[in-house]
Amino acid sequence: MLNKVIIHQQLFILFTSIFLLLNVFLSFDGNYLNYLIWIALFFVGTLGVSHGALDGKLIWKGINKNFQRFILFILYLFLVLSGWALWISFPAIGLTILLVMSVFHFGNADLKLLKLDDINIKLSWGFTMTFLPILFKKDIVESIFYNLIGLKIPNSFIAVIYGILILSIIRIYWGAIQNILNSNIKTNWYTNIDILFLFEFSLLVILSYFMHPFVWFAIYFCGLHGVRSLIDSKFNMNIDFKWIFVFTFPVILFIGFTYGKYWNADIYSIIFPILGSLTIAHMSLPSLIKFMKR
Repeated sequence: MLNKVIIHQQLFILFTSIFLLLNVFLSFDGNYLNYLIWIALFFVGTLGVSHGALDGKLIWKGINKNFQRFILFILYLFLVLSGWALWISFPAIGLTILLVMSVFHFGNADLKLLKLDDINIKLSWGFTMTFLPILFKKDIVESIFYNLIGLKIPNSFIAVIYGILILSIIRIYWGAIQNILNSNIKTNWYTNIDILFLFEFSLLVILSYFMHPFVWFAIYFCGLHGVRSLIDSKFNMNIDFKWIFVFTFPVILFIGFTYGKYWNADIYSIIFPILGSLTIAHMSLPSLIKFMKR
């Protein structure tokens, strides 16, 4: 398991480094950003949500009785549909729930395999991954939020986010450097999980300066969060591909249908409610499984 995590860290660092260099030193035409956003949407809708597709596997293996599996599946769908209805009826509440749940979910899921159990680092990581694009692309993020909920985010709220974000970044660096100094490094730096963690976090911060917020989110959500969750679930292509296919094929069809019809604001108002409704069900599933086993 640890070897897979280290290999993933190395590949993520390599990919993001190459992508960063290409975008910094090469000039592209005006349509480049539009195509990049669409590509980001494709990966968020497929690879990004695919780790959630394994919820079907968790339901099947977590419960032994078929009737209980059916009930649990119905409850899962109910949470998804309830989350979607909440977004449609009260988008501001839906966005707030998505952001709050993301802070806890990203912190727990991303750092579990790295053995970083400090609750402060987990919360700092979750908060940073949720709000990092605001640090350098405030106007674009505010525009996306406005298109999602129809309200302008108060400057006082943005100022609070800024402050917590800076403190969270400092806390992550402090914890990462402490782990490196306290560990007895007997391997090369490029196979040390703590040093690689420092590199991948630094690259994410740098990318947030150069990338459009949604493109940055796609790189993080798909390349780091999604893949790491698949590793944690012991993903097996031969066995688990059916769950991925059934779950993501409708999303691929949807993206293909909307290509060229929806770009900026419209597409955000579709993809984020989907992510929000799925996140509610995805994070609730372990508790539901425990409840059904009683």
